[in-house]
Amino acid sequence: MTNVLPQQAGLEVTNVFYRYTVEKSTLDDFVVSVQNENAAGSGYVFRSVDDWSGLPSNTIVRSMPLQNILGASFGDGSIETTGFGEVSDASVIYSFRFDPCFNPQVSPSCEGFVPAIPEIPEVSDTLDDTYVQEELDRKAVMANEEDEEENRKNVKRASEEEEAQESLETLLGISSVIELENSILRTQLIGLNALPSSYQIGLPSPVMVDTIVLKESVTLKSGNRRLQFAQDKLHQKLVRSQFEK
Repeated sequence: MTNVLPQQAGLEVTNVFYRYTVEKSTLDDFVVSVQNENAAGSGYVFRSVDDWSGLPSNTIVRSMPLQNILGASFGDGSIETTGFGEVSDASVIYSFRFDPCFNPQVSPSCEGFVPAIPEIPEVSDTLDDTYVQEELDRKAVMANEEDEEENRKNVKRASEEEEAQESLETLLGISSVIELENSILRTQLIGLNALPSSYQIGLPSPVMVDTIVLKESVTLKSGNRRLQFAQDKLHQKLVRSQFEK
């Protein structure tokens, strides 16, 4: 009886059932052994001995419970006899089960499971590679040049914006001055249009000379007030005569 069990880890044998028939004389001594060698050591992992001495011929059926012995421990099996007799129609059946947690690492639900620590491969420092370092240096130089070019563009853009702002302020200043002059001119024109037309006629260029001479012998009977009234009236007459010409 070889390779009677599946070669699978975690398999446990729970029972051994065997059956055979003995043919012998009743008075003869006869012993039958059903057994499996211990594949993991010496001796037998399972052995059942039946003594038929003084017994007549018969058929035996037996069930031998086991303590969950690992299937990997079951070596070659055999049925051996001593004495006088024969064995026929022999049959040996093994009852087994599979323990899913035979290896606790199979599932986190198994008792004794230990989370595996991943093996971190050793990574060499790529910066030690001369070619890689030169490439990094080249890219760093290009990045610095790009930054400097961008700074120059920003400075030029700021200068152009400042010049544009100054030009705009100059134009706005000139426009304000022109607008102020136009406003003054409009005010003057409005003022002239609002005055009577007689105020826009120029006076004659000849100089008026007062030819009235008062004689010292003339006596002003009405006093200073009458004299002042007479002078004002005369002055008004002279002014009207100038406008009427």
